[in-house]
Amino acid sequence: MTRLAAASEHFLDSAARAMVGPTENLELCLLTMVVGGHVLLEGLPGTAKTLMARVLARLTESRFGRVQFTPDLLPADILGTVVFNQASTRFEVRPGPIFTDLLLADEINRSPAKTQAALLEAMEERQVTLDGRGHQLGERFTVLATQNPIELEGTFPLPEAELDRFMVKVEILPLPPEGERELARRVDQGFDANRLEELLGGPPPITRELFAELRAEAAAVTCSEEVRNYLTGIVQATREAPELTFGASSRATVALVRLGKALAAARGRDFVTPEEVKDLCVPVLRHRVQRRPEAEMQGVGERDVIERVLARVPVPR
Repeated sequence: MTRLAAASEHFLDSAARAMVGPTENLELCLLTMVVGGHVLLEGLPGTAKTLMARVLARLTESRFGRVQFTPDLLPADILGTVVFNQASTRFEVRPGPIFTDLLLADEINRSPAKTQAALLEAMEERQVTLDGRGHQLGERFTVLATQNPIELEGTFPLPEAELDRFMVKVEILPLPPEGERELARRVDQGFDANRLEELLGGPPPITRELFAELRAEAAAVTCSEEVRNYLTGIVQATREAPELTFGASSRATVALVRLGKALAAARGRDFVTPEEVKDLCVPVLRHRVQRRPEAEMQGVGERDVIERVLARVPVPR
């Protein structure tokens, strides 16, 4: 068993004390954070998106920041600003909440494009420019953004350039019947998600030192030429799919390689197989492609298109 596999198992066991339901999404968020990506969570209100972010930060020993996006939010409210210190007669940088390890951008589509764009430089280069100078955010900096898929009045859709900077888009579904019953049982016994420290308790399963080691282990996983050709063939096929106006960018290729290596390590292997690539295609590609109007009218969703693309690309043996 690899260290990432053992750490992921310990992480999910600890998270189960504070969260109810399937753990696949939480593991994907962890692996995305390990390889230096950003996550877009889409789900209805009350599906524990904020709780997921708090649990992820607590169990990875990460500094946590939160910004509630609203129509009147300004870029300076996220990045910080430069103020004049009368005592020292100098201008000084007052850092905003973005200077952290894990930033929860809650309801990111509630703010206009100018405020959304404040994250572009930070997500790509992990730095913020204030007063003409770059300020580093650190290698662990991760954006975990949430949005509601149905309440669209008064929202501002994310531009493609920003969507493309999210390594994965994770769809958070309501709890299945057995999960709902388990939640009711826990609440009846006094469960309260606001008492996170009490629920999780003890030291985090993934310390800052271990996190760096897991990142190095994931990077060391082998991705053969056959698997690389397979995943690049999938990305190329999205650009030629008749159901799509445009396909995935080259960032999708980067994401599939990096996440494929992390997922393989989490499964206890030191090499990537086509199975990892296929399992990652929906979360990596769904927000990077745009359907043609006729496909939308026929009820063909992004997942359907990606599955059709996968069916067209031969799987290496």
